[in-house]
Amino acid sequence: MAIVARGFPGLTFGTTPWSATDSTTKRAGQAKEAKEGLARCWQSFEISGCAKVTKDIKEEVRRHGFPPSIRADAYFFLSGGSLLQREHPADTYNKLAASTSNLSDDAIYNVEDDVRNARVLFKDTRLFSTAKGAEVLSRIIFAYIQRNPACGYFKGLAGIAALLLSTFGKEREEQVFWTLVALLERRFFPVTNGQVLVAARVEVHVLQVLLEQRLHALAAPLAKLGPEAMESLSYGWFLTAFTRVLPHEVVLRIWDCVVVEGPKVSLRVAMALIKMCASSVQSCTNIDVLCRVVEARLSRCQDANALLAVAFKGLGSLSGASVDAARVRALTAFQRSRSTCPAPLALGATGSVSGTLSTNSGGSTASGRAASRHASPRKSPKGMSALLSTA
Repeated sequence: MAIVARGFPGLTFGTTPWSATDSTTKRAGQAKEAKEGLARCWQSFEISGCAKVTKDIKEEVRRHGFPPSIRADAYFFLSGGSLLQREHPADTYNKLAASTSNLSDDAIYNVEDDVRNARVLFKDTRLFSTAKGAEVLSRIIFAYIQRNPACGYFKGLAGIAALLLSTFGKEREEQVFWTLVALLERRFFPVTNGQVLVAARVEVHVLQVLLEQRLHALAAPLAKLGPEAMESLSYGWFLTAFTRVLPHEVVLRIWDCVVVEGPKVSLRVAMALIKMCASSVQSCTNIDVLCRVVEARLSRCQDANALLAVAFKGLGSLSGASVDAARVRALTAFQRSRSTCPAPLALGATGSVSGTLSTNSGGSTASGRAASRHASPRKSPKGMSALLSTA
């Protein structure tokens, strides 16, 4: 049976969304079994909604990430997904996921397209080799955009949900949904309550400020490529929570740190990515070429340890309070600009980013598409192959 009937948004799904029936006690027991044989710091760590993240746990997550056997439980409880689920009526997810009657045809078409792209992006994952996995993924996405209509649909949401679903498994569908809500609204983008399109622009602005303060030698050449060079380069990183930029195992290591430490991690990672591509940033004179060069290099970035070492040890201290204040200032400025210029900035008519995203694991981001519109008229003195070799 098709996931949804094209052009008939009122039709419901043919299957009932899976609802979490395991008790908290049973889940805790399974988590305890999963921790056997792990590092000592995990032996005494109780994964629950009130778990205390110690300095040792934080350092272990930075160095090695969550052990795969407990990652799903850690995400569900530490992100706040478990708490969100308890705060809502038991049938909340079932009601949101069971029907698409409140969605426009455009929203349904866009979700279907993004789900197809996600299946290609995760082509090596058995879960998405069948229509069943795609159906579960669609339900989660439809439920999310109905729960958070202010955010709406955005290109790349399927990639974020698919990575969570592949981590949890389809039998934990409802937990994937609440973890997705918690990640976007409480961990990655709390200042905008999960309004990702706005939040991604806020993050770009804060990244620009931090880069000028800490890595001026890289901020200066970027500024010469045009006033929107930073947005062209990094907007898609934040929009997709790095899922269309880096290999999935590296993305999960980044998410591990975000779950434990909060939203400033994504800014550290973004600065680290730019720093790791310093030679290309300094030598390239065309933003379109630079975006493609950086994109190609990041798609080959398999060493999460090296990336996170730069993010946490190569950039100095980063005050959470100062970052939050910078986000609030950026959001206020953005809202003020929207009130004087109501036309959305670089957004499509459906609220998604103009252009499409690539479907390979290191794929093209929205910034790569925007780059062609903001490319510098100056020609690069080096070809693509030369830039890649010196990146």
